[in-house]
Amino acid sequence: MNIPRLIISIVVLFVFISVFDFVAHGVILGSAYKETAESWRPEADMMARLPLQYACYLIIMIGFATVWALGFPDKGAKCGAIYGFLLGLVGTAGSILMFVFIAIPDRFMMPWIVSGMLGSILSGVLLALVYKPKAS
Repeated sequence: MNIPRLIISIVVLFVFISVFDFVAHGVILGSAYKETAESWRPEADMMARLPLQYACYLIIMIGFATVWALGFPDKGAKCGAIYGFLLGLVGTAGSILMFVFIAIPDRFMMPWIVSGMLGSILSGVLLALVYKPKAS
């Protein structure tokens, strides 16, 4: 395992998923969240928990990148997309389970599935490109 490349990959993925989720949830779905404000914590409460959100992103990306580095370090972007897709299935299943137990408006299920899968697939491709071995 190449530790410097792993650290760079984790940082790149952390920045990517932070921006991706901001665009997906803050920009694209922002008005839908406002229309269903009664279903969510008040914005001040969510902002107070923002460090926890970023800590979770970091933990997820440490695992995402480390599994790649241990098992697929010399694979290309296509393998990265497949890797992202498969890990996206795992993560997205967790989001779907939330709809079973928490009164989340149904209108968010498909956007969460699509954004979760897309973010994971793009993260896999990005990881493959960033972690790739140096050309000989």
